[in-house]
Amino acid sequence: VKQCTKAGGCSVEQGAVTLDANWRWVHVADGWENCYTDGVWNERFCPDSQTCAKGCAVEGVDAEGYEKNYGIRTVSGGIELQFVTAGGNVGSRVYLTDGEEAYKVFKLKNREFTFDVDVASLACGLNGA
Repeated sequence: VKQCTKAGGCSVEQGAVTLDANWRWVHVADGWENCYTDGVWNERFCPDSQTCAKGCAVEGVDAEGYEKNYGIRTVSGGIELQFVTAGGNVGSRVYLTDGEEAYKVFKLKNREFTFDVDVASLACGLNGA
């Protein structure tokens, strides 16, 4: 992320991204059965929120998994998100963090927020607007 001012130019702020938990696999902590499938919690593992929190886990994702499973990879100065991966996953959603434990907060009053999107190679049927 670059923070820019008219007077001072631009400076780079380090951060990180995290994958939206809705895209990650939620399974039994000591096994591989789904706790959550197609928008429904498995009653066997999640009869209530406390039991579910103790018995289920959100699968971790490493850099290889970000690219292979979710089509997210680092590029010079940022990240690139593919819409469809070779494995068939469609779409992804990431959040910018401060690199530690919190989401990045942008204070936008009297400021602008810009980002670049390369639409030159969008697949047929995708809207670049």
